[in-house]
This record gives sequence, C-alpha cells and structure tokens, in this order.
Amino acid sequence: MITEIPKQPDRGGDKIASIDIGSHTVRMLVAERQFSPELYKPLLRKRGYSRLADGFRKNDERRLQPEAIDRTLLLLDDCSLTLQEYGVVHPQAVSTGVVRDAVNKDDFIQRIYHQTGIRVRVISGEHEALLTKLGVWHSLDMMEGASIIFDLGGGTTEFIFTKAEETLIRSLPIGAMVFTQQFLNSGTPHAEKIDHLFTHTQEVLEEAFPERYEIQEGFTLIGSGGTVTTLAAMINQMEVSDITPAKLNGLKITREQIQDLFSSMRVLSHEDRLHLPGLDEGRAEVILAGTLAVIQIMHFFRSFHLTVSYSDMLEGALIHYLQGEKYE
Repeated sequence: MITEIPKQPDRGGDKIASIDIGSHTVRMLVAERQFSPELYKPLLRKRGYSRLADGFRKNDERRLQPEAIDRTLLLLDDCSLTLQEYGVVHPQAVSTGVVRDAVNKDDFIQRIYHQTGIRVRVISGEHEALLTKLGVWHSLDMMEGASIIFDLGGGTTEFIFTKAEETLIRSLPIGAMVFTQQFLNSGTPHAEKIDHLFTHTQEVLEEAFPERYEIQEGFTLIGSGGTVTTLAAMINQMEVSDITPAKLNGLKITREQIQDLFSSMRVLSHEDRLHLPGLDEGRAEVILAGTLAVIQIMHFFRSFHLTVSYSDMLEGALIHYLQGEKYE
C-alpha cells in the first residue's frame, strides 16, 4: 500500500479511522479525535489498488471475481494490522462502487469480517454522496454558496448539488475503472473509442439531469476522487509523494489544462506514462478514461474551471461518526 502521510502511532488520545472499499482502490484514514472546529487530526493515510471491478461484468453477471476479492482482502489484512497498531476499536468501514450491484456482495462482506475482523457496510450512492459533501465542505471550509460536487470513483460518480437549503444527489454509472474496461481496454485509444465514451457519458448525464441549465448557473464546480487529484498533481508537476490534502484542497485547474494533458498522455505507452510526475502505477491504467470523464462532466455543466478537493468521503465518514453515527 502507499502511505501518504507516514507517521509513527501516538498512543495518546482517541484514535478513529475510516475505510473505503471502492471499485479500484482500498483507502484508509487514521486520525485522532480533536475538539471543534478541527474535529480530528489526520495521523496516517493509506491507499492500495485492489482493482475490484476487474471482470465484474463478465458475461453480464455482475459478480466480484475471486482474484479481485483476494487482492482486496490482502489490502484489508494490512488495514486490520494498522487498526490494531493504533488501537482503533470501531473503524468506519464502508463499501461503494461495484459492490453495491454485486450478486455476491453478502458473501464478500462476510468474508472480510471473518478474515480481518472489520465490519463493513455497503452504502447507497446517496449516502456516499452525503459523506463526500461532509468531507469536502469541512476541508474547504465551505459554509454557504452554490456548488456542484462530483466524486469520480472507479465504478460510479456521485453528484451533490447544493444551493441555499436545497440539496440534489445523483449516483451515476460513470467510473474510471469501468470506462477503461468498456471503452479503452487496449493500447492507444482511437478517436472512435473516445467518441463512444463521450457519447455514453453525455447520455447518462442528460438522462440524470434534464434540469442542468437551471442547476448550473452560478455554481462552483468541485471535483474529488483519485482521478481528479491525480490530474491536479500532474498539471502542477507534483511528485506522488507530495500529494497531500494541504497541497491539493482548494487548488484550481482548467478544462484546457486537462484537455492538453490528455492529448499528451494519449500518445504515450503505458510504460512512458509512468514517468509523468504525479501519476503512480496503480492509477496509470485508468487515467485516460478517468480524464475523459472529467472533461465531459465539465463540458456538460459548461464549466471551464474545477476546484479540487483531496478530502472526500473518508473525511466525511469520520465527521459523521464524530457527530454520532457509528458503524459497529
């Protein structure tokens, strides 16, 4: 796993943790409870690439495959050891993305518990979106104003529209991992495959947001998730080791910058892309499809700028826990 904020455990205080088992990654945040307004102090972040969505739609069965499950369990074994090391009693562990639709999700969740002792809840796209909103708003210190937050994952993208007291939530089948498998599964992407991805994304968005012209005016577009943060790091020439919430939260990137980056990446081989700053090996295999999804989302909402939030559902799950919800 990739440790992004390496620190030795501090045995004092009250340790808490959140875990997200997604379609492409397993992520964990360990923190120490603090008093308001900080709420918590991050101690450790981990991310590993499980590629849980590999083969998910094989024969249209929507089944988590044995190899993908084994990869995920190895990562969760590591998470379990870390939880013990820090003395976390009730980790806030949730599963998202393709697990929601998997015919064998119950067996998967039971196997996680029996092997690692971690109790996992499969949450809805709406619940995931609300947790994401909590994490983003807290980290960007947002108290008011109209915003469109999208959290692009491996299998789904959650959209949260907020204006005054109104909140609109959608969870859509737009994801870097599944789009890679559906549209860009071999070599350099041809124009036809790119067009198919764009057309499909446009159709999904139009069906979900027939009111987009009423929604979009005056909104700030905020993006979170691994693809968005990786794009921000690459555009700003950051090394992977430099990617932290402090450096990325609130950073702004433009649609033109993202389009230029895609044009550069498109002609490179997988091996050559790995030499680009800000892109790690696990993200490299899905970055092209993820980038195209971001471009189309920005195009759909007629946005030329994107505010980046490294913080997302992981932080939101901790905030929700500290506000009284426990997943035990």
